[in-house]
Amino acid sequence: MRTSRYRRVLNSRRASLEISIQAIVIVVLAMTLLGLGLTFIKKMFGNVDVLSTGTFEKIQEQLQRDLVNSNEKLVFSQTKVTMERGGEKLFGWGVKNVGSSKLNYWAEFTPVKCPTGECSNDVRFKDELNTKWFSFKYNPQGQNTNLLYELDAASNQFVRVNLNIPKDADPGLYLIDMSIYDDFSDERYASTDLFVTVT
Repeated sequence: MRTSRYRRVLNSRRASLEISIQAIVIVVLAMTLLGLGLTFIKKMFGNVDVLSTGTFEKIQEQLQRDLVNSNEKLVFSQTKVTMERGGEKLFGWGVKNVGSSKLNYWAEFTPVKCPTGECSNDVRFKDELNTKWFSFKYNPQGQNTNLLYELDAASNQFVRVNLNIPKDADPGLYLIDMSIYDDFSDERYASTDLFVTVT
């Protein structure tokens, strides 16, 4: 009787020990896999950031050439764009300050023509264009002085902007005016037209 009870206790302890060892092995494997996964994700996002920076450097070089080779005060990296709904792409604009004093300015995208017709008076779509379609430092009417772009006299500036086409956007051609306004006078400093075709 004692031996059978002793064997049961001994088997019970062995089973507990085996379960404990298995639990420790599982925890160690889980921690290792978690560490490897986090390292992989960090490297992936690090590479995306490097690619994004490298891409904008190329855009910036192109904008620099465009400003030097033209008499324009404002250039956009690509004025004719074709994108799918739900797509996203990095662009940029370049501004040349031809004045003798610092230029504080704000930028704005205004719809001129839409696939459904005239849309220049559509305030809701204009707001959507500046807050959802284009990702930049939007400052309506230059009201927030902390959000103004600053450009020294006789200098150039290059600004990143992402274009994100909403999934529910109407397909077709959009004519969009991009303007920058001098904060001192609230007058338009420069503008350029963009042709965005949504597929």
